[in-house]
Amino acid sequence: MTLVPNFPDSFAQPLINIGNVHVTEKQIITPAGSWPLAEVNVTTVDQTSTTTHTPGWAIVMVILFIWFFFLSLLFLLAKETRTRGYVAVHIQAGPHSYTEQVPVGNALQRADVFNRVAYIQSLIGQARR
Repeated sequence: MTLVPNFPDSFAQPLINIGNVHVTEKQIITPAGSWPLAEVNVTTVDQTSTTTHTPGWAIVMVILFIWFFFLSLLFLLAKETRTRGYVAVHIQAGPHSYTEQVPVGNALQRADVFNRVAYIQSLIGQARR
Protein backbone atom coordinates (compact mmCIF):
# COMPACT_ATOMS: atom_id res chain seq x y z
CA MET A 1 0.00 0.00 0.00
CA THR A 2 1.38 3.38 -1.01
CA LEU A 3 0.53 6.50 0.93
CA VAL A 4 0.22 9.66 -1.13
CA PRO A 5 0.68 12.79 0.97
CA ASN A 6 -2.07 15.37 0.68
CA PHE A 7 -0.27 18.71 0.98
CA PRO A 8 -2.09 22.02 0.95
CA ASP A 9 -1.27 24.49 -1.82
CA SER A 10 1.32 26.26 0.32
CA PHE A 11 3.52 23.17 0.03
CA ALA A 12 3.04 22.74 -3.71
CA GLN A 13 6.12 22.31 -5.85
CA PRO A 14 7.18 25.60 -7.50
CA LEU A 15 6.90 25.68 -11.28
CA ILE A 16 9.40 28.52 -11.65
CA ASN A 17 11.59 30.70 -9.43
CA ILE A 18 12.98 34.19 -9.90
CA GLY A 19 15.20 35.03 -6.94
CA ASN A 20 12.97 34.89 -3.85
CA VAL A 21 9.78 34.67 -5.92
CA HIS A 22 8.29 31.19 -6.27
CA VAL A 23 5.30 30.41 -8.49
CA THR A 24 3.11 27.33 -8.08
CA GLU A 25 0.05 26.32 -10.10
CA LYS A 26 -2.31 28.41 -7.97
CA GLN A 27 -0.30 31.04 -6.12
CA ILE A 28 2.77 33.23 -6.11
CA ILE A 29 4.96 33.20 -3.01
CA THR A 30 7.24 36.13 -2.08
CA PRO A 31 8.88 37.24 1.17
CA ALA A 32 6.13 39.89 1.40
CA GLY A 33 3.32 37.29 1.27
CA SER A 34 1.46 34.78 -0.88
CA TRP A 35 -1.29 35.64 -3.32
CA PRO A 36 -3.50 33.72 -5.77
CA LEU A 37 -2.20 33.89 -9.34
CA ALA A 38 -5.45 35.34 -10.67
CA GLU A 39 -5.04 38.47 -8.50
CA VAL A 40 -1.41 39.25 -9.38
CA ASN A 41 0.20 41.55 -11.96
CA VAL A 42 3.88 41.03 -12.84
CA THR A 43 5.94 43.68 -14.62
CA THR A 44 9.64 44.15 -15.30
CA VAL A 45 11.97 47.12 -15.48
CA ASP A 46 15.22 46.63 -17.37
CA GLN A 47 18.03 48.36 -15.49
CA THR A 48 20.90 46.79 -17.43
CA SER A 49 23.52 48.51 -19.52
CA THR A 50 25.36 47.07 -22.50
CA THR A 51 28.81 48.41 -23.28
CA THR A 52 31.25 47.62 -26.07
CA HIS A 53 35.00 47.41 -25.44
CA THR A 54 38.13 46.53 -27.35
CA PRO A 55 39.39 43.32 -25.70
CA GLY A 56 42.85 43.19 -24.14
CA TRP A 57 44.12 40.54 -26.52
CA ALA A 58 43.44 42.87 -29.47
CA ILE A 59 45.51 45.66 -27.93
CA VAL A 60 48.37 43.21 -27.32
CA MET A 61 48.20 42.06 -30.96
CA VAL A 62 48.34 45.69 -32.16
CA ILE A 63 51.50 46.23 -30.13
CA LEU A 64 53.07 42.99 -31.41
CA PHE A 65 52.23 43.69 -35.06
CA ILE A 66 52.93 47.43 -35.03
CA TRP A 67 55.47 46.96 -37.85
CA PHE A 68 52.68 45.67 -40.08
CA PHE A 69 50.58 48.81 -39.78
CA PHE A 70 47.43 47.75 -41.68
CA LEU A 71 47.35 44.28 -40.13
CA SER A 72 47.62 45.72 -36.64
CA LEU A 73 44.72 48.11 -37.28
CA LEU A 74 42.46 45.16 -38.11
CA PHE A 75 42.80 43.92 -34.53
CA LEU A 76 41.25 47.17 -33.31
CA LEU A 77 38.03 46.20 -35.09
CA ALA A 78 37.50 43.36 -32.59
CA LYS A 79 34.80 44.30 -30.09
CA GLU A 80 33.46 42.68 -26.95
CA THR A 81 30.02 43.48 -25.51
CA ARG A 82 29.27 43.33 -21.81
CA THR A 83 25.83 43.44 -20.22
CA ARG A 84 25.61 44.26 -16.52
CA GLY A 85 22.97 45.52 -14.12
CA TYR A 86 19.66 44.43 -12.69
CA VAL A 87 16.21 43.48 -13.91
CA ALA A 88 13.53 44.59 -11.45
CA VAL A 89 10.59 42.16 -11.27
CA HIS A 90 7.62 43.96 -9.70
CA ILE A 91 4.72 41.91 -8.34
CA GLN A 92 1.51 43.66 -7.37
CA ALA A 93 -1.57 42.08 -5.79
CA GLY A 94 -4.16 44.66 -4.81
CA PRO A 95 -2.60 47.06 -2.29
CA HIS A 96 0.41 44.78 -1.73
CA SER A 97 3.55 44.77 -3.82
CA TYR A 98 7.03 43.25 -3.88
CA THR A 99 10.03 44.04 -6.07
CA GLU A 100 12.83 41.57 -6.69
CA GLN A 101 16.10 42.94 -8.08
CA VAL A 102 17.65 40.15 -10.17
CA PRO A 103 21.36 40.65 -10.91
CA VAL A 104 22.34 40.15 -14.54
CA GLY A 105 25.91 39.44 -15.68
CA ASN A 106 25.43 38.78 -19.40
CA ALA A 107 22.83 38.94 -22.17
CA LEU A 108 21.77 35.30 -21.70
CA GLN A 109 20.88 35.87 -18.04
CA ARG A 110 18.90 38.97 -19.02
CA ALA A 111 16.94 37.00 -21.63
CA ASP A 112 16.38 34.20 -19.10
CA VAL A 113 14.78 36.60 -16.60
CA PHE A 114 12.47 38.03 -19.27
CA ASN A 115 11.49 34.51 -20.42
CA ARG A 116 10.70 33.50 -16.83
CA VAL A 117 8.51 36.57 -16.38
CA ALA A 118 6.73 35.82 -19.67
CA TYR A 119 6.03 32.28 -18.41
CA ILE A 120 4.66 33.66 -15.13
CA GLN A 121 2.44 36.05 -17.07
CA SER A 122 1.10 33.13 -19.13
CA LEU A 123 0.33 31.23 -15.91
CA ILE A 124 -1.51 34.31 -14.61
CA GLY A 125 -3.52 34.46 -17.85
CA GLN A 126 -4.50 30.80 -17.48
CA ALA A 127 -5.48 31.33 -13.83
CA ARG A 128 -7.80 34.21 -14.77
CA ARG A 129 -9.88 32.07 -17.12
